[in-house]
Amino acid sequence: MRTINVVSVAARNHDRAKEFAKKHGIPSTHATYDALISDPSIDCIYNPLPNGLHYEWTKKALEAGKHVLLEKPSASNASQARKLFELAQAKNLVLLEAFHYRFHPASIFFKDLIRKHVSEGHRIERVESVMSFMSFFSLDDIRFNYKLAGGVTMDAGSNTANPILYFTGLDVVKVDSAVPKIVAEDIDGRMDATMTLSNGGKATLIASLTNPWLSIQTWKEFTPRFVVETDTKVFTFGWFLLPGAYHYFTVKDKVTGKTENLPKVYREGYQTYRYQLEAFVQGVRSGGGDEATIPGWVSGENSIATMEVLDSIYRVAGMKLRQ
Repeated sequence: MRTINVVSVAARNHDRAKEFAKKHGIPSTHATYDALISDPSIDCIYNPLPNGLHYEWTKKALEAGKHVLLEKPSASNASQARKLFELAQAKNLVLLEAFHYRFHPASIFFKDLIRKHVSEGHRIERVESVMSFMSFFSLDDIRFNYKLAGGVTMDAGSNTANPILYFTGLDVVKVDSAVPKIVAEDIDGRMDATMTLSNGGKATLIASLTNPWLSIQTWKEFTPRFVVETDTKVFTFGWFLLPGAYHYFTVKDKVTGKTENLPKVYREGYQTYRYQLEAFVQGVRSGGGDEATIPGWVSGENSIATMEVLDSIYRVAGMKLRQ
């Protein structure tokens, strides 16, 4: 992209930062995160640190006057997320949570398809959001470290909770049930949750990073999918998290029983990350963003609402919130 230059990188180990910079053609490095953030030549910061470090370092970046592209989840809990977005607003800075799937043309198409169907008088009755994978990660991985705000709900859970809000345009008013698979103290390796939406419909969230390699359950859940059932149709968006690599759409008519395969939407053929970065740059240049002007934009309210859902899941599951 000609609209943005990656000018520096920092790491806890400066030698690692230098190796990364050399490999990717980045012209400079900083010995510490603080040094990177305080560099007056830098306009924007990308924060891909472990979950438990999102709040601390994003807060510091915003206080230093930097726009931030922040990896999901935005913070360890909703209270932290709210403080970050309030700070960004007070300083007139862009803070964008990196739900990259939203910016791909396929996701925008599916969202518009659902919203149009609802606007024609149809009611969303059931939603299913699934991201469920086999055990690729050992239990000492940062994804399962409570001190770093780990747990599958903070990982695959954020990736499945946010689409419920985005594709439907509805709020989650209550988490009805949350059943975790505990893999360490206060750490979930799988979470099955049900919710009530603001229109009275129901949503199911399935998030797992610990499915057995050989099981019927793993086979059934292998494809990340998002399903919306209304009074007349069932819409499915398969591989919705990385639609730039592959995806599919189906629409089943509940009256006739027939299923239609819709054309795939790749447009220029870029991956989700490219579209997200373009949107972030547009937001920075225009002094802020919203979904009306930048399709897929993740508002502060939406990010906070996502964290509130994750907090509620943990509460209903009888688990401690991440700190």
